[in-house]
Amino acid sequence: MSISAQKKISRCWVKIPATTTNFGPGFDTFGAALSLYNVIVLERTPQQAPPWSDSPAMVVETLKGFEKKTGASLPNFKWSLHSQIPQARGLGSSATVRLGFLAGLNALAGFPLSKEEILECAIELEGHPDNVTPAFLGGFILCGPKKVLRTRIDPKLFFVAFVPQVEISTELSRKILPPEIKLKEAVQNLQRASMIAVCFFEKRYKDLSGLFVDYFHEPYRLASIPYWEELKRAALEAGALGFYLSGSGSTLMAIAYEDPTTVVHALKSESSRRSLSGEVLVLKPDNIGLRLSYR
Repeated sequence: MSISAQKKISRCWVKIPATTTNFGPGFDTFGAALSLYNVIVLERTPQQAPPWSDSPAMVVETLKGFEKKTGASLPNFKWSLHSQIPQARGLGSSATVRLGFLAGLNALAGFPLSKEEILECAIELEGHPDNVTPAFLGGFILCGPKKVLRTRIDPKLFFVAFVPQVEISTELSRKILPPEIKLKEAVQNLQRASMIAVCFFEKRYKDLSGLFVDYFHEPYRLASIPYWEELKRAALEAGALGFYLSGSGSTLMAIAYEDPTTVVHALKSESSRRSLSGEVLVLKPDNIGLRLSYR
């Protein structure tokens, strides 16, 4: 069926949550949605405006991905992005853009794609599922090769992020990772990652303490973040359950249960003492994921 023959929606709003991934040893496997959002608005127009060649490369790539997935031409529309999520900080900004355009275009085009197909297309474009899937579904996500497990996160769990002004390219940060690691380190990562998964699915959050140690990626990526150890020590001494590099960075993430006040104060004090440029964000889990509304 052609796009023109399907239901016409004139305008849609897509709200997509930020994500945090890896959780230390859960490299390319764990992800969670957070209460920080990008909103993409798409509105049907009589003619194409502006030319897509003038749009950011990621947007153009996503538009082409949608056309390829549906086998139909794009409707004429204009778009705007209202952003809370900083780019290149390990908080899933690129995943929100891809999902927002795919879900919004799907609505304008009369819903030719199922939810599963939208998610599949976004993962193909992003290259890995751990950011895309929690942004789409909400909650804590465990990504397997062909299967995803999800659980809600207790709202008493807080994610306290130190977001520096330094940007880190995901593509470049993946290139510095080693092709192999030692068997002993791989086993230790597997042990801790397994325990983290159990803690989230069984809501045993206090048992998370001591599990956020990684050998897969953090030792190589943290070379560009010299203040890591100081902020980690401050957060853990203030009662944080864990501290890890969110995604490929540069955001450093602490997890606190019930009351994040002491952890927030510790990170603010330590970053101020060291004259670090950045902000501390107190985020709650998002258990809803992508929201779509339209008229």
